[in-house]
Amino acid sequence: MDTYDVIVVGAGHAGIEAALASARMGCRTLCITLNLERIGHLPCNCSIGGPAKGHIAREVDALGGEMGVATDCTLTHIRKVGTGKGPAVQTARAHVCKELYPEYMQDVMRNQENLTLLEGMVHEIVSDKEIEGVKYSKKGDDSRNFIACKSVIITTGTFLNGLCHMGDERKVAARDGDDAVITLTDSLKSIGIEIKRFKTGTTPRLAKSTIDFNQVLAMESDETAGPFSFIHDRTFEKNPLLPCWQTHTNEDTHQVLKENLAKSAMYSGRIEGVGPRYCPSIEDKVVNFADKNSHPVFLEQEEWDSESMYIQGFSTSMPADVQLAAIRTIKGLEKAEIMKPGYAVEYDVANPMQLNLTLMSKMMPGLFLAGQINGTSGYEEAAGQGIIAGINAVRYVRGDSPFILTRDKAFLGVMIDDLITKGVDDPYRMLTARAEYRIILRHDNADMRLTPLGREVGLVCDKRWNRYCGKMEKLNSALDALNNHFVGPQHTEVVEGVGTGKVVNKTSLFDLIKRPEITIENVENIIGMLGYSIELPKDKSVREQIKIAAIYDGYLQRQQDEVDRIAGLEKKLIPDGIVYAELRGLSYESVEKFSKVKPQTLGQASRIPGVRPSDIVLLSRYI
Repeated sequence: MDTYDVIVVGAGHAGIEAALASARMGCRTLCITLNLERIGHLPCNCSIGGPAKGHIAREVDALGGEMGVATDCTLTHIRKVGTGKGPAVQTARAHVCKELYPEYMQDVMRNQENLTLLEGMVHEIVSDKEIEGVKYSKKGDDSRNFIACKSVIITTGTFLNGLCHMGDERKVAARDGDDAVITLTDSLKSIGIEIKRFKTGTTPRLAKSTIDFNQVLAMESDETAGPFSFIHDRTFEKNPLLPCWQTHTNEDTHQVLKENLAKSAMYSGRIEGVGPRYCPSIEDKVVNFADKNSHPVFLEQEEWDSESMYIQGFSTSMPADVQLAAIRTIKGLEKAEIMKPGYAVEYDVANPMQLNLTLMSKMMPGLFLAGQINGTSGYEEAAGQGIIAGINAVRYVRGDSPFILTRDKAFLGVMIDDLITKGVDDPYRMLTARAEYRIILRHDNADMRLTPLGREVGLVCDKRWNRYCGKMEKLNSALDALNNHFVGPQHTEVVEGVGTGKVVNKTSLFDLIKRPEITIENVENIIGMLGYSIELPKDKSVREQIKIAAIYDGYLQRQQDEVDRIAGLEKKLIPDGIVYAELRGLSYESVEKFSKVKPQTLGQASRIPGVRPSDIVLLSRYI
């Protein structure tokens, strides 16, 4: 009988990162998925990144994950976003080829040492007081086969009891072209996992040749955006980067939709699941934002040579004829033809408040859940949970201490803490506003925050580590030199010569960079004129870190002071098995919420909605 250390169920974005992390850390890993040719499939749009999501993709990469590398190797479009704001919210948004991206991921998975791929459907988690294995069936064979393992990671996305809707049409399916998984939900329920229904949707695909591109706004790629992965300096596009295009809905579009709301699967009552608040369907936009005369729509080319165009911002579960009528009211789309209509899908999700900070179930040791099954939305959120679950499954198998990212370490830490502390009432989407330490948690410094941790757990390869160490050596050397070389009043002529005011007191070159009108190139000119033996690195990423470190020095220090102040709460562990009802003085509401969430630290307890500060003080004294 085959025995594995870790079995990963599903091979979407969460499953890929979980399986690769487990295998790369040396565990014998099995990934079971319904269709090996759908590994890495992009069922919704073709984009990776964007506000907050780009931060997560970079963090996955910094830990040693694959999403960033795959994005760079299959890129069709990229641009910076958030450029009108500070570096805390700046990131990148890329489009990838929907044919090449899964091909790349499949190739990586097939060639990964310690990883076995198996095509089949998992029906049951076999367990007593701990994980024993899974029962699965092969395609076309109803017989149940048992495989033993020490840990299981469930990454089933929208597959659990998936039900697709388009108007009054509905079919049992996880997404277009994929069968739903019917029996696994019952197995999870038998363990004690609470289940609810969520809904997500996708947009119609239009034929490129039927779009009038003279009537829409072209948005070119930004070739200076840089790669998503820290492991190389450039992207590896096979062809020149493509633009995407923008147009808008109008009052005629909204009228068509309003007149047909009764035909929408969402508004007719046929869908019971809760939809995403931050990515609403076009029907929701028309109803909930009735004062808006138009909404932006983006046209994204899904593959290099394909006709298929994704119409971002037009998710819908309307009948196909209504979709077409509404689309043809939009400027540039008057003669558009639909290649594939949009649809909505309902699916089962688990209550993430039954997980701990490692994403392991509180109900069953050794069982981990990652991705959309935890109530999140988005490829990046799924990949982020996948790599954390993969790391912790390995550490569980080995008996090592858990790997936990706190809110001050990563957007991943913010997301996981939000999920397990607050739960989800609708599909969770990462937002920069959710991160209270976002000046520290930037897109540009994800490697500085996380690559040493990835190396420590055994996930960062030598190539990535050597590259990181080289960068940090250059950065630290440059910062040391800039902090220890000075200008003073006697250098006024030199300083004013680069376009800034005179220096009144002795000032370090690092402090000089804090002046908004001063660039690193200006400082290099000063260095040359004064004959200082300093050569600043030419590496673009290092120079970016120097500039950010200088300009945001005060803000960064204040935020770090806040992190240090709160760190004591995060380090105070709450004993297992504590009976909150026996703690005299706790409010009834706090007893109820502590008992339900089972917080692991005082910091987590303090973030539970509705908990009184006085109850945190009382709990702290008890500990």
